[in-house]
Amino acid sequence: MLELEPSRIEVGTPVGALDTPCLVVDLDRMERNLRDWQADIDRYKTRLRPHIKTHKVPEIALQQEKLGAVGIACAKVTEAEPFVAAGCRDVVIAYPVVGRAKWERLARLAREAKMTVNVDSPAAVKGISQVASEGRVQIGVQIEVDSGFHRCGFAYTDVDGIETFARLIKSLPGIELEGITTHRGVFFDGAASMTTEEAGLEEGRLMVELAEKLRARGVPIKQVTAGGTLTGRYVAQVPGITEVRAGTYVFFDSMQVGYGTTTEDNLALTILTTVVSHQAPDRATVDGGSKTFSGDRGVVGANSAKSGPELARAVGRDVLLERISEEHGMVRVGAGENLQVGEKVAFYPFHVCTCVNLSDELIGVRGGKVEKVWRISARGKRS
Repeated sequence: MLELEPSRIEVGTPVGALDTPCLVVDLDRMERNLRDWQADIDRYKTRLRPHIKTHKVPEIALQQEKLGAVGIACAKVTEAEPFVAAGCRDVVIAYPVVGRAKWERLARLAREAKMTVNVDSPAAVKGISQVASEGRVQIGVQIEVDSGFHRCGFAYTDVDGIETFARLIKSLPGIELEGITTHRGVFFDGAASMTTEEAGLEEGRLMVELAEKLRARGVPIKQVTAGGTLTGRYVAQVPGITEVRAGTYVFFDSMQVGYGTTTEDNLALTILTTVVSHQAPDRATVDGGSKTFSGDRGVVGANSAKSGPELARAVGRDVLLERISEEHGMVRVGAGENLQVGEKVAFYPFHVCTCVNLSDELIGVRGGKVEKVWRISARGKRS
């Protein structure tokens, strides 16, 4: 009987010899992004907590911590597990953790690492408290604040409600109030009339003002967390912000370029594809579809980005990925291009985080050759 084994990519393999579709990381660019962002946040005496949702690779997280990151942020409890197993010891679940099964997993992780979670409901804090007490562990909680994204959290103007909630937290065993947190980026009413810098500075000021109001009422707020890759460099400049949480800066993507957060020469991840059909001069098909590329432009709320309507843009070529089905990527070919069936084309994705979650491996290259291959350990971790 034929046994199927996962592909083995050897160090030293030329990029042009890689099978496709695959995710290729320019190590020089990635390492520069990590150094530059850490240095920028350090300059303002603020802590950087990278969100691993973008790369999902424990080895990269450990590299970020070595550069000075205070710990990591994850979206889901199961996502945190491979990182704790790899040695990460300060983890924030930047998401409301709800449900007995999740609380039990969280308590198990709390035996190995400092665990903190976002909360915005009495049901969640009571459940976490009960499970933490049963497991004889301590779990940190940070109150999620809605500063305009309208996703989760108390409205930042609801000081009375946040104070009442904070006092409930203080009354419960097994949990400890760490502070307040928000995320809004540039996805809020009025953002279109603001620069990214203005949006970030305002986000930081709103949170610092809220923290000061709560402290004046006797609520102990230690951490004030805000920002993301879009606004984090500006949030960090606001006195009183203690921590910035960002993820996409590790690779960046076309969405970030569209918002002016970075430039194309910092884009560290490309999706390498092969042309499989070319039946008309202005269109072709590559071997990456919705199971490789993300089609979530509207989901992330970024239709106002200045990067055009495409799902991905070819590196250095007038070739745009405009439509996808499961395994097919339909591209528009510019008049000056001469694609050939079998030719390989690399694309910068619009939103890199969701693309990474669709693949098993990241292939790190330097000087046109494979230097390392990372297993994407936290891909598909949804609970």
